[in-house]
Amino acid sequence: MKWLGANPTRLGIVAKLYDQYTATHLTEALMNTYTKGEKKGGSGFQSVNNFVIEWNIEVHKIHKVQILDVDGDGANASEVKFYFPENYYQKYDTFIEERSRQQFIVVNQPQRLSDKCYLVIAQINDNDYDSQKDPLVEKGAWTRFITNAVPELHDQG
Repeated sequence: MKWLGANPTRLGIVAKLYDQYTATHLTEALMNTYTKGEKKGGSGFQSVNNFVIEWNIEVHKIHKVQILDVDGDGANASEVKFYFPENYYQKYDTFIEERSRQQFIVVNQPQRLSDKCYLVIAQINDNDYDSQKDPLVEKGAWTRFITNAVPELHDQG
C-alpha cells in the first residue's frame, strides 16, 4: 500500500484474499483506518481517505491445465478432441490456449479414459466456420479457464 501526500510513506501489508473478499471490500474496510493528523489540539487523528490507497496485487493462483494430446482441426465447426490429465473443464466451459490465445468451448461432458487422462470435446469459439485450430495448440501447451458460456445451466452455478 502507498500513502500519498506531502510526506509519502510506504507501508507493506501481506494479506491473503479469500474467495469471499475483493479489493473493493478491503478498500471500503479502510474507512475505519485513522492516521495522525497535522492538526494542533484535539486528538490529531483523521480518517484515511480510501481513494489515496494504491493496491499492488499479485495473482499466483490461476489454474492452468496442460494438454496431453489433441486431435482434429476444428474446420467447419468440427470437434476438437483434447486430452487432459485432470477433470477440470466441464460442458459449456470456455477455455483459452495460452500461446495462440485461441478460445474453445466444451460441447460435451468430459469422459474419463484413465486416472490421468480425460477426453474433452470442444469447438473453436469464433464467429465463422473458416477458423481452424492454430498449430500452437498442441501436446504440451497450457490452457486456462475463461468463463462458463451458459451459467444458468451449469451445475455449479
